[in-house]
Amino acid sequence: MTSAANGEPATGSPSVSAPGGQRRPAARHRKPAPPRTLIESAGPNPQTPLQDVRLTVGRIGGTHGVYGDVKMRLLTDDPENLATVETVYLGDRDTPVTLEHIRFTNNGAIIKLAGTDSPEAGALLSGLPVKIAGTDARPLEEGEYFLFQLIGLKAYLEDGTPVGTVIDLIETGAHDVLVIGERPDTAEQLMVPNHPEFVPEIDPANGRLVVRPPEWSN
Repeated sequence: MTSAANGEPATGSPSVSAPGGQRRPAARHRKPAPPRTLIESAGPNPQTPLQDVRLTVGRIGGTHGVYGDVKMRLLTDDPENLATVETVYLGDRDTPVTLEHIRFTNNGAIIKLAGTDSPEAGALLSGLPVKIAGTDARPLEEGEYFLFQLIGLKAYLEDGTPVGTVIDLIETGAHDVLVIGERPDTAEQLMVPNHPEFVPEIDPANGRLVVRPPEWSN
């Protein structure tokens, strides 16, 4: 997944007057932290059985209407599959919640969860990630893998030379690009399109994959 870059505001603002005539220094703007890579985010081990995996598919925003419906920002590339899902998990909670209905909009979706029957109850869920069981995801086709199965895999050349660890993934209009960092010979990152021509072998069960870096990678 990609993250948006934030602009850096100016620092060094002069002091400003506070109520009562006292003076206090203005709060300085801090330089935004660099975007985190996916390997820095908590996630399941690539070898985790699918039935034990919780996949984040959205994040709850504001309320909608008077019956407890809430808005959800979609975080999945397969939103249509959510119409077949009966239960979801909120945040880090282990108890499933019935998904009573879902309606897709131009900006995401409107969902109704069992037990959330008023705007006040819906507001309490704001910001929570919405997850589904791995077994409720669309079945993978041959050669497809979930994102959590790729992040953290050790990457090797075809001759067995280690080249680093998959630390991130950049979504593009064609094939996603694997970001391989922690290379033994350099601090630079290796960018490899996730395509059989460049990634001939993916083996999450053994924590590894084989890459053929394109000529423009150094």
